[in-house]
Order: sequence, then C-alpha cells, then structure tokens
Amino acid sequence: MTSRALVIGPAEYAPDSGVPRYDEIGVSAVQYGEVLAGNPMWGKDRCRVLMPEEVRTAESVMSALETEARRTGPGDILMVVYIGHGAYWGDVPGAEVHFSVGSSYKDKPWTWLSSWYLYRAMRLCRADLKVLIADCCYSNMLPHLGNGLDSLPGVLDDSGQGTCVLTALKDDNVRAWPLGCEALPGPLAECTPFSGHTLDVLRNGTTDHQPELTLGMLRDAVENEMRRCRFAHDRPRMLLNDAREGRALFTNRMDPARRAPRPDSPVGAEEWAAALLRGSDCDLEELLNDPRKTGDVVALLRTSHREGAAAVARRIDEQASLRFRSPRDFARYWNKAERALRP
Repeated sequence: MTSRALVIGPAEYAPDSGVPRYDEIGVSAVQYGEVLAGNPMWGKDRCRVLMPEEVRTAESVMSALETEARRTGPGDILMVVYIGHGAYWGDVPGAEVHFSVGSSYKDKPWTWLSSWYLYRAMRLCRADLKVLIADCCYSNMLPHLGNGLDSLPGVLDDSGQGTCVLTALKDDNVRAWPLGCEALPGPLAECTPFSGHTLDVLRNGTTDHQPELTLGMLRDAVENEMRRCRFAHDRPRMLLNDAREGRALFTNRMDPARRAPRPDSPVGAEEWAAALLRGSDCDLEELLNDPRKTGDVVALLRTSHREGAAAVARRIDEQASLRFRSPRDFARYWNKAERALRP
C-alpha cells in the first residue's frame, strides 16, 4: 500500500500582498505532519508537508501534488490537506473557490490556485479513495470531488472507492475563524480551530469500539467536539461521492481499554438506520428476517437528509425485493416502506 498524504499550508505572503499572515496556518501544517507521522495507518514516509518555498506558487504546489498522486495506485488513499486563505470570485470564467499560495495578492485571482486544478489532479490519480480536507474561507462552497452523480453505490458493499471533501465551514458564513482555540491542549491551541479540533480527534481517537476511525466517525467526532467546546465554532461539513461512511481513514488512537464495548445488533428501526449510515458492520440478514422492520428502516432512510441515505435505502429495497417472495411478506414490507413515497 502506497497511500499518500500531502499537507499544504502557505503562511507567508509578500508585505504588500494584502493577504493577512496567520501563524496558525503554519503551525497547523506542521501539526498535521506530526500527527499523521504518528498514526499507524499513515506514518512519516507517507506524509509530505510542503515547505515554505514549495507553497510559494501555484505551479510548485501542483507539481508536488502530481508527484504524490503518481505514487498512488488501486487500493490506495490520496489525502490532501489545505490550510490557508480561500477566496471566491464570481466574475471570472468558471467561478471556483481559489486557494492562496505564498505569491497570492488580494483581489488578483490569477495569483491564486484555482480549486479546479487541484480537483482535476486528484480525480486523475489511480488511488481508490481521494480525500480533501479544506480549512479556509469559502470552503463550504467547494463541490463534490467526484463526478457529481447523486448515487453512492459504495455505501453498503465492500468497495473502497470514492471521494470525500471535509471542510471547515458548513453554513452560509463564508469566513473561517483563523485564530487558535484556547480550549485545545499544547500546540493544538496554536492551530486554526478546525484543524486544531480535527487533530485533537486524530491524536486521541474516540471511545467508539472500532479500532479505526472511519470517514463518518471522523466527521461526527470533530463536529461533536467543536460543538461541545466552550468557545463558539463554525460547523464542519463532509461531502461524499461513492465513498462509504464506514471507510477507514485513520487508526483510532484511543486506548482499547477506554473504548466502549462492541454494541449488540440494532434493535429499533431508527437504530438500524443510524448504524447503516455509519457503515457499521451489522448483520443485514438479521434485519431482513423482519419484513415490517425492514420497511420501517427503508422509510426512514428515504426521508433522511443524511448524505448517502437514499443510496442505502435503494440497496436494501433491492435485497428486500429478492428476499420477500411471498405476497404476505412483501405486503408487510411494502406497507411500511411505501409511507415515504406518499405525497
């Protein structure tokens, strides 16, 4: 496995650039490198933190990205972490979010790195899973990294393919707060809030019983930690395309003795729906033994606003159609599932 992580954190700009300098950007980049180097799923040899001279221009950043992307192949993960300034100009051709580099100037879009170029390089690489973590202003305006399709065929099967975009912003506020969060321990307090809390989760893990942090677990843990913080923070966002929420991305660093015991199989329909969306390794055969409960779960998933819920519902519906052959069982299932289709 040759999975690669690239960390981009331009913290230095020309004095007359009009782009503010924040030490938190550089500290965050260094901390990502240290935390990833210490995570067993990654390690020092698989993580590259770009030096100040390497984030000076869009060309040097893209050259580094293409180099790392070429090192990946089928079965691998390509993860790009960007910490810096984001901008958006709606009056340029193909308006996209732009990322700052060391030579960027305020109000000069041609000196910034268009996210389109970064997306293109990531899409073209052969890695199965492509992950972008974006900590910058306007990150909530970044689109899916994938091909834009609404279907998520990898939600329930063993496919590890797909894309994931995790951003510092979720709601309408386009400004990401750059100054550190004093509630975080040690050097993490000197990172940007989103990066600091994300790194805190990666460094300490979670109490979930699973030995690995999945995409869904990471999103939920970061959001919960930032919500519980004594300081107000923006809400992060995750966009998945084909990637399962249950796809492992990092080792869970929590001491196994402190993790929660492995839960029993879900009982109620809401528990089943939540477990399936998390990608938990629950026995779907157990659910399909009960036509009515299966119908309740499909109805919940069809009305859920969670990303991937519709794809999970379709997958279960396909299996239910094969399983419930007798008119009686199918009627029990359909009477429950069709509630979500009523106008």
